[in-house]
Amino acid sequence: MYELRRVTINDAKLLFDWANDDKVRATAIVKKEIGWDEHINWLINKLQSDQSYIYILTDDKNENIGVVRFDEDGEFFVISYSIDKSHRKKGMGQLILQLGCKKMKSIAPQCKKYKASVQTNNVASIKIFEKLGFLMKKTEIIEGNKFNLYYKDENG
Repeated sequence: MYELRRVTINDAKLLFDWANDDKVRATAIVKKEIGWDEHINWLINKLQSDQSYIYILTDDKNENIGVVRFDEDGEFFVISYSIDKSHRKKGMGQLILQLGCKKMKSIAPQCKKYKASVQTNNVASIKIFEKLGFLMKKTEIIEGNKFNLYYKDENG
């Protein structure tokens, strides 16, 4: 049984370690390692924001599997996620996005449009977004890297 729990400040170290994982940094928009002070300031701001929702996927053993974030940006919710390296290639990316979108519908009924930027060489994430019905609208260069922009509108 898997569930999403809301992130708290007590998750700071876990999120810091996940954010600085080599594969996460390689597929992120900003490639440089994140410093602790920068991370703590970012997390406090996100936790205090009424436009940001961050959840950790856990299993029935209370093991932390990954993180998903939804940031309200105009009419869209921008999705960002990552999976702990010990849980990759097990379908957890698709699961965390499915559960995350379902959770957002229940707590933020206005959440009907999503977007995500996925680096063009991140084949696993591209497959996940496409399986979940996201449409690739365009490719952009962001911070010197190519990203596909995926959109989903649940209004129809």
